[in-house]
Amino acid sequence: MTGLLSRPARTAGVLVAVAGGWALAAVLIGVLGLVVAVPAWALWPAAVGTVATSVAGCALAAATGVGAGRLFWVRLGGAAALLAAGTASQAVDTVHGAGQLVAMSPLTGLLYLAAVGLAVVALLRLPGRQRSWRATVALWLDVAIVGVAAALVMVQVLSVMPVPVSEGALAAALRVIVLATACAAVVAVVKVGMSGTGQVYGRALWMLSPVGLLGPASLLLAPAVQPWPHLNGTVLVLPPFGLLLALAAHVQTRANVLPAAAGTRPEHPGAASASGGSRISYVAVGVTATMLLSVTMGTGYLPARLAAGAVVLILLVVVRQHAALSDNAMLMERLADQARYDDLTRLPNRRYFTGALQQGGTGVTVAVCDLDDFAALNDRLGDEAGDAVLRAAADRIAHTAGGTALVARLTGDEFGILLPGDHPLAGDARLAEALLRAFQAPLSINDRDLLVTVTVGIAVGGDDTAADLLRRAELALQAAQRIGANRYLPHTPALDASAQHHADLAAALRSGLDNGEFHLVYQPIVELPHGAIRAVEALVRWHPAGRAPVSPAEFIPVAEQTGLILDLGAWILDTACADAAGWQRRHGSAAPRVSINVSARQLLDPELPGLVAATLHRHGLTPRQLTLEITETAVFGGGPALATVHALRELGAGIALDDFGTGHSSLTLLRTCPVTTLKVDKSFIDELNGGPQQEAIAASLSGIADTLGLSAVAEGVETQDQADRLHVLGYRYAQGFHFARPAPADHIDASLIGASAVPVP
Repeated sequence: MTGLLSRPARTAGVLVAVAGGWALAAVLIGVLGLVVAVPAWALWPAAVGTVATSVAGCALAAATGVGAGRLFWVRLGGAAALLAAGTASQAVDTVHGAGQLVAMSPLTGLLYLAAVGLAVVALLRLPGRQRSWRATVALWLDVAIVGVAAALVMVQVLSVMPVPVSEGALAAALRVIVLATACAAVVAVVKVGMSGTGQVYGRALWMLSPVGLLGPASLLLAPAVQPWPHLNGTVLVLPPFGLLLALAAHVQTRANVLPAAAGTRPEHPGAASASGGSRISYVAVGVTATMLLSVTMGTGYLPARLAAGAVVLILLVVVRQHAALSDNAMLMERLADQARYDDLTRLPNRRYFTGALQQGGTGVTVAVCDLDDFAALNDRLGDEAGDAVLRAAADRIAHTAGGTALVARLTGDEFGILLPGDHPLAGDARLAEALLRAFQAPLSINDRDLLVTVTVGIAVGGDDTAADLLRRAELALQAAQRIGANRYLPHTPALDASAQHHADLAAALRSGLDNGEFHLVYQPIVELPHGAIRAVEALVRWHPAGRAPVSPAEFIPVAEQTGLILDLGAWILDTACADAAGWQRRHGSAAPRVSINVSARQLLDPELPGLVAATLHRHGLTPRQLTLEITETAVFGGGPALATVHALRELGAGIALDDFGTGHSSLTLLRTCPVTTLKVDKSFIDELNGGPQQEAIAASLSGIADTLGLSAVAEGVETQDQADRLHVLGYRYAQGFHFARPAPADHIDASLIGASAVPVP
């Protein structure tokens, strides 16, 4: 397929080679004629051949193009065909008009003029890119500057350039042809550098831009080659023109067909920018100013025609600069606006909000409002719906806060509200309660109603606390989120102390992990009624050097919030698997299965399944010897966390649902989460023997597990009566202080000595 697509490109390359061959033949014949006599028509076949070859190249570029690009090359090929006809006609004129300085019949002149005219039409009809009206005005000002500058230069060049025929129709025709050729080159430069070239490859037009120099060159060369009959200005410039056109067509053909093999269209360098157009106009003004200065210094004065043109050029430059300054001012305003406002909601952003907070004065109220479970909502509905939720929430918050409040989007789904001291909702509770009430009504998103709740943190400032209010409100928000969703908390001094303690604990946690201050203990999971150990749950403990032990209830949340839980979890997994491998070597089939707790943050890590597989392999364990304990809340929202659980189950590891019955929607999770074990929460076990209702709940949970083919483990068993009753209610496995407290790995070894070899459940 690629070979077929590149065949036109190879053909175009062959045409370039042919055109180059004709041009080389013209050079050789021209040089040969300087030393030996050759006929006056000797160079004309090469000139005709070169231009005719370029016609074939244009046809190939048109055949492989589309739309306006195809039409452009059709027109340019037509212009080249007219030029080839004119060249052939002048060859005949040269044969019949031997001895004439320039042999050109009216037919030849008309063909040349038609060729140049059609080329100009092709360039002018080439559509550019879409622009605003301001950009269009700026473009036409640039075009006018380039046009006036080019006209001044061409008028001066034509006025001093010798013409082989000094007067009459032929002299006028030569000047018109040269002027038209130069105009075509200027139009090409304008199109490629300013207005854009659409489906025509910009590099192809740049290759044609030197053509404008060939017309004046022919006039300059005519007197110099007069001693040699086989040479004249026209026949010398036609082969280079044909070769340039063939090269341009080759570049266009390659751009048309070769990217198509990869399934894409080319990026056209000809797509002009405003800065590119301005640079071209600056160059044009610079060249014109140099020309005017040289004329003035050479003659002692500036001719009236050039002076008038210079005045027009100056006026255009002044107007263009005024437009540029106006555009720059608008751009600066737009950039300043983008630096202060959020693109999605059009609310002020965090930078604007903190700046306003510095000027907030006394008694201001700051609230930070966060959409509950927005990440899970965005995962379920997609980014487009998530953006719509954010816009709708922004509108509702702004409407609730009122017109004198400043509402900003601080980060993803977090909004800030700043109220002046005299606002009706200012204070600890009024604004927060108003926001909670406002979000009791669903948000209308894409013809559906979504109930989205918020959690709010509030801080009220005094004379010297405005700069710190946002931090305090965010501390209050974090504290509220730890309690649950759809609530608010005001800032209190205790939160500052808690935040400092949190920071200190996080630093100590990192140091403790690096210095080996953590160790594992294991609590047995036994089989009822005899109490044989069938599994153990790994529990992490921290004994900082020189300090009292730190409770997991204190350091695990800090590890979650700081992300250190990933490193800590990896250490727990490796250590527990190493201990399990030791039990396996020493106790064989009596070795217990190991259960490891996995946090919600770990489940969001896509590397977790690979880490588990690598750790098991490193210690020579099978996945069947490992159970990973998760909470209902960690996977309730689905998304990446639930996908990680499925990946872990596919490895062969067991999945235990910890604290079963206390989460969001336990029965629903049993259909979506690949659970193998239910760990019934201690709260249900504590109520045993308290009445038939409590026992009915405990029994129903065991029945659900049995019906679904799952293992049920009763947690928190503290008495023999509870153990006996659980066995009667259908429980086979239990865990709690009644059987054993958490102990180091060597204590588990001691408990296993002499245990009967029974299969691991």
